[in-house]
Amino acid sequence: MGAALSAASLGANQTQATELVYTPINPSFGGSPLNGSYLLNKANAQNDHTADSAEKDFVTRFKESLERNILNTVTRGVATGEITDGTYDTGDFRIEVATIGDGVMLTITNLLTGEVTVIEMPTYGG
Repeated sequence: MGAALSAASLGANQTQATELVYTPINPSFGGSPLNGSYLLNKANAQNDHTADSAEKDFVTRFKESLERNILNTVTRGVATGEITDGTYDTGDFRIEVATIGDGVMLTITNLLTGEVTVIEMPTYGG
C-alpha cells in the first residue's frame, strides 16, 4: 500500500502543464485570412433575411411622388405661416389643418390603418 502511494505521488510530480493560448478564428480579430470566405459562406447560409427587390410600377411611383409633393406643400405652408385651413387628401393620408390662436393644429389620419396623429405648433413668419 505504501509503495502504491509513493508511486502515485511520484507520478503526480512528473506531470507537466502547458500554457493555454487563444488563437482567433475570425480574420477581423487576428485570425487567419484564409478563414474569411469560409466564415462568410457559413453566415450567408444561416441568413434568413432577403432584401425587397421588387420594382415599383409607374402608377405606384407617381402616387408616392404626388403624396410627397402634397406633404411638402403643407409642410412649407405651416413653416411660413401661409397655410390655409382645410383638408388635404393624399390617398393614404388625410391632413386637416386648423388655425388655433397663434398656431396651427394638424390632424393627420392614416386612412389605411385608422391611426390619428395630432400636431399643434406655432406659425412662423406670415
